[in-house]
Amino acid sequence: MPLELHEETANLVGVVTVDEVEQLVGWLRTAKRPRVALRRCNHLHTGALQALLLFRPKISSAPADAFLAAQVLPLLAGGGGPAKPGSESP
Repeated sequence: MPLELHEETANLVGVVTVDEVEQLVGWLRTAKRPRVALRRCNHLHTGALQALLLFRPKISSAPADAFLAAQVLPLLAGGGGPAKPGSESP
């Protein structure tokens, strides 16, 4: 099962496909302080990535997958998120 959802924590496991996006979004909407573990995730559908970028849960463990760790984790950690209003460079 790609999603292991608990009250405030979610483990993303293996290949997270478009089929899991709706369930992930529903969980992100209802969790008070969502924490997401990516350690066992080795593929993240762009819809799931967009949901994580929108809701910005705390990432509790980095992915072991080299691509996710190098390219996706920095986006989720705040390095590539949208600029805050009023923070545009002149």
